[in-house]
Amino acid sequence: MERRLQTKKRYHSASYLNSGAVFYGTLLFAVSRLFALFQLFSDAATRKRLDQAPPENFTFLGILWLLIVISIIGLAFYLQVQSRQKRLRMKQGNYFLLLNTLIALWGIISAISYLVEMIIFFEFVYLLDFLTLIGALVIPSVLYQLADRNQDIPQDNLLFFTSIGATVLSSLAALIVALVLRKSYTAFQLLRELMFRAGIILFGVAGLLKAIRLRAELPELVASMPKREPKAVAETPFNPMQAFAQTFAPKAAPKTASKTKVDAKGRIRCPDCGKKLPQDTRICPRCGYDIETPDLFDDDEFDDVDDLALITEPELAVEDVPVAPEVDALEEEATIAPVKLELPKEICPRCKKKKPPFLSTCPHCGYYPGDPLELAEIEAERKKLLDESNVAEAQASFMPPEPKQDPKCEKCGKKIPGGLSTCPYCGYHPDDDRLPKEPPKPAVEKLFEDVEDPDTIFCPRCDNEVLDGTEVCPHCGYPFVASRRTGRIVKPTVRLARVPDPKRLTEKNSIECPECGRRYSAARDRCPYCGYGLYDD
Repeated sequence: MERRLQTKKRYHSASYLNSGAVFYGTLLFAVSRLFALFQLFSDAATRKRLDQAPPENFTFLGILWLLIVISIIGLAFYLQVQSRQKRLRMKQGNYFLLLNTLIALWGIISAISYLVEMIIFFEFVYLLDFLTLIGALVIPSVLYQLADRNQDIPQDNLLFFTSIGATVLSSLAALIVALVLRKSYTAFQLLRELMFRAGIILFGVAGLLKAIRLRAELPELVASMPKREPKAVAETPFNPMQAFAQTFAPKAAPKTASKTKVDAKGRIRCPDCGKKLPQDTRICPRCGYDIETPDLFDDDEFDDVDDLALITEPELAVEDVPVAPEVDALEEEATIAPVKLELPKEICPRCKKKKPPFLSTCPHCGYYPGDPLELAEIEAERKKLLDESNVAEAQASFMPPEPKQDPKCEKCGKKIPGGLSTCPYCGYHPDDDRLPKEPPKPAVEKLFEDVEDPDTIFCPRCDNEVLDGTEVCPHCGYPFVASRRTGRIVKPTVRLARVPDPKRLTEKNSIECPECGRRYSAARDRCPYCGYGLYDD
């Protein structure tokens, strides 16, 4: 029965949990939750002083839940402090199991709380916190604990990408809180939120450094993995016929290691993932592929030669064979070295590489006869050649048209643009000369003699126009004293001062126009908008 060799246990959680980033990240988590508890009691005291309702979380269950969360992260921080001071009286495996469990449990609790807040408040930053807590705390702790439990190699690719994603998303969440949401927080709340996101960033950095270290140590980890002991083979009794068959059977050629091409820098290429490695590398650190495994699709030669392909030298005639001394039948005879017959090789029409003749599909580029991609490429090439020939024929048969000359006007001599028939400069049209001349128009006699308009003057009160010589203005009743005076009395006419319009129109200082309905100053007798006069007949 197979059994594993007893080797020293390897704990991958050691370098991760004992790192400074995890220690200070746990410290920031604990301090931020203590700040949250202090802020809750401070808000409750402030609201009680103002005779207001206490906060929603200020209940027995809310305070108890916050204390449980603080105790979980506080216990994790206490274990790390005891481990740093070398006062921890626990087995190493139990310590890593307990610490991984506490960190994963705290990450799950915090992630669920932020998921609920995201659903209630629809905040994008809560979604980022949920994703970063899962990627930075839960996934690394679970994977490292499973690797320690099974004594296996952790999944470095998953750890690498989750750590990068958690670090980037937590940095983005910290920027959103510091630049966008800082107005909705007090200084104390802003410090607490930034400390929480800084702790997530530290956990993401710790996971990233551990994943990079795993990739560098992958060949050593693969080589140090415990190997299985071979099964015990039971001794079989001696069989003369089987010994005779093994003695005289043709021996196959020893299988040589796969040939790997070396570039100018002395590096070889991994056949599985393509990574360039040093020449003496046995295990690829990226994919774990054994470099010494022979390649079936080698361009230079094929190692899978059948026993039927081995050709031996022709047997000698019986009479020509010299008589040899008798030897024991069980004695091993010298065998003739087999000759390896190389199979004929075909060249792929697409990638121009060699491939085995028994394969219809090229192992390098995937080409096979009747490939739709090849037919599409041939059709596209044929269409392209046809289009190029049509374009060449069209260019050869194309004759450029002669430039058009604009006609000139017969009257002014300027060029008429755009094929116009009428000259845009002088208005001449060729049909103007063929049109009959218009007969002279008879002179129109005046039916009435021109009467001069009477002289008018303006009223000094209402500014209306009245006939010269009017004694009383028909609009406002203003008497024109100058028409009554005699030649001996000369008095200068004084224009009355006009009452200015008020700055603000009210019902007392304005009237409404009966025509247009708009209000204007009561000092006016004519609407300034529509011209309607109050004293017009």
